[in-house]
Amino acid sequence: MDALVDNFRYCIHIFRPFMTQSRFANWRPNSLKQLVLLAFILVVMPLGILLFQASNALVEQSAMGRDLARQSLEISRRGQTMQLLAEDITRAARQYKILAKEEIRLRLVDQLNDYRQLLTIQSFALDESSHIRLIYEHLDKLADDHFDPDKLILISLTRELNVRLDQALDIRLKELNTVAHNTQNELVIEASILIAMSAILMAFFSRRISRPVLRLGSRIRALGRGERSFGTRIGGPRELVELDEQLDWLSQQLEQLESEKQRFLRHMSHELKTPLTTLREGSDLLAEEVAGNLNDSQREIVGLLQTNAVQLQSLIEQLLDYNRLGQQEPVQAQELDLSMLINEALTPHQLLLEQKKIQVYTPVNKVYWHTDRAMLLRILSNLISNAAHYGSKGGELAITVSEASDAMLIDVENSGPVIPDEDVPHLFEPFYQGSHKRAGAIKGSGIGLSIAQDAAHALKSELSLHNNRQNKVCFRLALSELST
Repeated sequence: MDALVDNFRYCIHIFRPFMTQSRFANWRPNSLKQLVLLAFILVVMPLGILLFQASNALVEQSAMGRDLARQSLEISRRGQTMQLLAEDITRAARQYKILAKEEIRLRLVDQLNDYRQLLTIQSFALDESSHIRLIYEHLDKLADDHFDPDKLILISLTRELNVRLDQALDIRLKELNTVAHNTQNELVIEASILIAMSAILMAFFSRRISRPVLRLGSRIRALGRGERSFGTRIGGPRELVELDEQLDWLSQQLEQLESEKQRFLRHMSHELKTPLTTLREGSDLLAEEVAGNLNDSQREIVGLLQTNAVQLQSLIEQLLDYNRLGQQEPVQAQELDLSMLINEALTPHQLLLEQKKIQVYTPVNKVYWHTDRAMLLRILSNLISNAAHYGSKGGELAITVSEASDAMLIDVENSGPVIPDEDVPHLFEPFYQGSHKRAGAIKGSGIGLSIAQDAAHALKSELSLHNNRQNKVCFRLALSELST
């Protein structure tokens, strides 16, 4: 147990610099490789100490076991020898009393000396000396010829000595088992402490490595969402710190590119709208036959010019809306007549709806709601444009308004082919073109529904695909009420 306490104090001495709060907060290795190497060494160190202690205990217990086994074998052999000598001595003593020959006495003396030597060695294995003294006294009587042949008890004394030696060996074996059991308990306690220390160190170094990595992951995801955040600098290995600095540089570059993109979109939209206005005015003048009467073929060509000019203007306006929503344009809540706003959103698409002979149904009664006019108009305009372009000829477009418990539900439903299942998860992704393409020379931009979704989020509302079956496609806007 003392070794366990010493090892624990040693580990505390090693890890004390890391336990100080100020050093803990500011400590940082030079590189990720050094951190991993240091983590490996410090995590393995308690396990190495445990292995060292266990091997030492095993070697010590093995040595004690071997010594006890060797001593038991030697004591057992000496006991057997002494038992045989006791029988020989008893026999020689009786013969000497009867025959009184000198050679028998000399043999008896030699046997007594041999017995005394073995007894002296055996006496070290016994703590008590009373029985040993009794044997010595009996041996002295035999040596001085002061003994009664009928009272020779050396054999029984030797047998009793061997029994006591066996008992002493049993006691030592029990003590060895007790020591082994105590050592096992100490090793279990030490193993628990050292494994706990290794677990703490693993958690500490895992946090030191994973925390900056997770923060870098969060920064990368933020950059993917177009967010820019410097915040607190990342601590940790040099490689991760440098990577954090590279992300700062990347964030600045992305911000600069975003600014350039926004400026390019503004300029290009303005440059496109100027000649487009001229084209629309010219096509309108031709349609009104200001420059002269037109035949049927010329009227058809002028109609195509007007239709495609309107579609091109719609695409440019969608591009401008996408640009504005990307800049998080603030909302201004006001009380609006939703039925009137729906009719206003329908106006730019009347020509296309009439050409496709789509029957339009709108709310008859006035419905008032607090929301942002421009944002809601964007949503309705894109949903109506989507329904007009993808709706079937001679079909229907129904716009209904119903009030729910905490929102105003606006459904825009058109008759036409349903949206394929593989396109549904990507409907609101910008620039996604589904398997159903628009007809005509001007193709869709793929940002109409994305603009509607972003505008819905700006209004704290939810836009979703409500119905998509039996040749009916319906988008539902759950419009939250904004406070003025």
